[in-house]
Amino acid sequence: MTSYAILRTQPFGYRVTDAAAYREQVLLEVSHIEREWVLWNCNRLFTHIGARISMTMPEPIPDHIVCVCMNGVPLYWRTSWLLPILALWNDRLPAARFLPYDLLPADPNLILHINSTPDHSNQHELNYIRPILSVSRSRETTDGSNSMLPCNIELPPQPALSILMSIHNMKDTVGWSIRSVLAQSMDNWELLIGDDASDDESLEEVCAYGDSRIRILSQPRNRGKAIMMNRLLSEARGRYILELDGDDWLAPDASALLTKALDTNPDRALATGWYGWWERTRQYGPLWRRDMDSGKLFFEYSSSVKLSKDRGQPIIPRMYRKSSLITIGGWRNREDHLGRVFEDIDVTTRLLKHSSPVSVDTVLYHRVIHGSSISQRNRNLFDVWYRHFN
Repeated sequence: MTSYAILRTQPFGYRVTDAAAYREQVLLEVSHIEREWVLWNCNRLFTHIGARISMTMPEPIPDHIVCVCMNGVPLYWRTSWLLPILALWNDRLPAARFLPYDLLPADPNLILHINSTPDHSNQHELNYIRPILSVSRSRETTDGSNSMLPCNIELPPQPALSILMSIHNMKDTVGWSIRSVLAQSMDNWELLIGDDASDDESLEEVCAYGDSRIRILSQPRNRGKAIMMNRLLSEARGRYILELDGDDWLAPDASALLTKALDTNPDRALATGWYGWWERTRQYGPLWRRDMDSGKLFFEYSSSVKLSKDRGQPIIPRMYRKSSLITIGGWRNREDHLGRVFEDIDVTTRLLKHSSPVSVDTVLYHRVIHGSSISQRNRNLFDVWYRHFN
């Protein structure tokens, strides 16, 4: 019978320091294990280790196998392989509990897959996270540093798409947002990040990526997202503009499918699609709640005369035709309180007065809701804002 030990360390949190601390704890525990295999389960439904085991370890296991997965979930790891991989890992995750998925070997022949009665409790989360992990894993360079830039990339002299990201104090989430951009199936993009006077390590975090498609701007005084987005817009070289918040992320095909939608609909000013709605928790990080169709939401709003709370929901994702965005003057250059809320609803409302959006029928964006965000803290101001600007 194959001998294995059970890891007792459990993941906690979504912050960069949470994932780093979890890696250190797991590394320490694995380094003291003398058995050939370890059972490492990060399923958040397990109330305590040993209370429930998802599978019986198969017999025999071929010598070349380093990880055994049950329904796509990595559970059993060969100790001698896991130790050096853990020691090298230094990346960004949506939450600490996704660490095992980021360590899966690139060679599928090293993984033994076992299928049984599937557990659907977290399949949406895994389906939306794993593709980004598999494409955007760090590559160790000859000088010992980590590079996120794929070796075969040819940097475009003129990108088709400019992805704009305005951040303020987002050091714990912006790394995962950037990873999702690096995982795009379309290479012809640039990422412009504007740091709006963060007083944490956000600027240092975004500067850590060695990819020449990423450009970073900063300003010494916090002036609000709208003003920063206009500054980024003035620097953008792409014919299309895609918004990305520093605590959200893109599906791998988001850039390609939204670009195609606008390419094939030259009369449209904006492309959108479906988005995943996630709720941030302190312990587990983002938890998937449901998928939303922004195209459907737009038509419901436009056909409704009555002001409602639902109309405070923005269209997500948003890829603009740059020329159309410039024609309406971009975002409102206001630094007052009303100028700092609902700026995304405002710009899309003005843009779509004479053109409906083209919608892609798939999940392209992932939005993380948390109570401390400026949009959530000011939801009660929507009626006031609407009467002021409309």
